[in-house]
Amino acid sequence: MKSRDALLLIAPAAGLYLLSFAAPLLMAGRLSLFSISVGRETFVGLANYAKALADTDYLKSFGNVAWLVLFIAPLAIAIPYWMALLLQRFGRQMQSAGRFIAYVPSLTSGLIMALLWRWLLQRTGLVNAMLAHVGLPVVAWTGEPWPARAAVAMVTLSSGSGMFVILFSAVILAIPQELRESAFIDGATEGQYRRLVLRPILMPTILLALMLTIVGTLQSWDSIYVLFPTGGPKASVATPVYDIFMTAFMYSRPHMGAAKGVLALGVIAAVVAVQRRVEVLAGAER
Repeated sequence: MKSRDALLLIAPAAGLYLLSFAAPLLMAGRLSLFSISVGRETFVGLANYAKALADTDYLKSFGNVAWLVLFIAPLAIAIPYWMALLLQRFGRQMQSAGRFIAYVPSLTSGLIMALLWRWLLQRTGLVNAMLAHVGLPVVAWTGEPWPARAAVAMVTLSSGSGMFVILFSAVILAIPQELRESAFIDGATEGQYRRLVLRPILMPTILLALMLTIVGTLQSWDSIYVLFPTGGPKASVATPVYDIFMTAFMYSRPHMGAAKGVLALGVIAAVVAVQRRVEVLAGAER
């Protein structure tokens, strides 16, 4: 009886999962094995995958993700970590308000945030005006590769850190107060408590945040599309999903786009598997 009730409860979520993920994935897998010739689909097997693996722009997009992660990950993890620690110094109401304020930007559409940053990063925009005010040179944020990477990082950081603040806060709040008191009774300083007690406990959450940052960067495309409407150094910031979007919808090659999508999904699955393995090893060491 309980099993049947449980199945009934998860049925809506399972149906939504099948409708929104499994079915499109199967359709993309099928589409990737065909090509369009004279208005008709022709079975080509793995030829689209071979072409995708030979596409230098597509392969370069994975390297771009590595550079973007180097820009984004340290701050995307450090800022929420320290914000969560800082919030613990206040009362419950202030903690709740702080977490809400930190999470609000995550509710804003990525397109809106990208449009806002495109306005801020114009040559005559607010960011360059502030740089000029303190005597620094004006930066072509959307015209050079490295500033372009920094621009994408700014959009990502401004809209995606709130969830990590909540994750870190939840773990910190779940730590028994007795553990903290015991550490200080044994003579530990605040820094030693954070380094030797708190950080090992938070390590699985830190690895989860890193994995979500990598996967989120692999999947980003809207901010790049909005930040560089007239071209710019897109080749230095294009992500796999951006390349898939351009291939499937802008260049009207849906079958090639489907093959690239399946390959990107395999890379994401590999990232998740590595993260899980690292988490297990880190747990074993502790």
